[in-house]
Amino acid sequence: MRSSRKLDKWLKVKEEAFKAIWEDRVIGYLDPGAEKFLYLLNKPTLIATISSCTGRITIVEGKWHWERGEARVIYKTHESLEKSVLESHLAKNYYEDLWLKVTGPIIHLRTPRLRCAHHIIRHARVSGFKHSGIISLNNVRGHVVEVMSGVQLMVPLKRGGKLLFNFEPLEDLISMANEALAEGRGRLETLASKVSSEPGPCDFHIPLQDPYHNHIYPWP
Repeated sequence: MRSSRKLDKWLKVKEEAFKAIWEDRVIGYLDPGAEKFLYLLNKPTLIATISSCTGRITIVEGKWHWERGEARVIYKTHESLEKSVLESHLAKNYYEDLWLKVTGPIIHLRTPRLRCAHHIIRHARVSGFKHSGIISLNNVRGHVVEVMSGVQLMVPLKRGGKLLFNFEPLEDLISMANEALAEGRGRLETLASKVSSEPGPCDFHIPLQDPYHNHIYPWP
């Protein structure tokens, strides 16, 4: 009975997380194409994703791209970068300092079982998400696992209004950025597949009615 009550509490937490995903999808906050990854990651009973980014390419204005108070994103895409987009931003003289930035996927998941958390981390590291670990412990709402890869590309484009490269290799730079984005997406696909097909301690091996898998919301 105790295990059953704990499971009921957890399923309510998972239901809340699922509703948040659906709301993000409705308002357009969810990354394009994220549903297919989130569906697989949430299939095991004892896993609930609470935030996700599938990777993106940005153009950042500012002396240093990491200074949140000083730098700002002037362009963002979760798809391949087009040459015309980069050229148009480079041509604007009022941008003194510009960076091209590619960041890989980052996912946050909850699980009420530490064995499941360790299982997720093992899958993550095998899939190329080396910078992954447990970042919060909570016996009620679940322990939080952060899954993050080292996939990234940071290229300074302009400094003090001056271009830092010739336009000739621009296509090569764009190709590298798009390849980096695809690399992160591929690692996420591998991770989602492993978590879904090899849930291990992240599943609950008794007959139960899990509201997540029979929810009134379409998925996907």
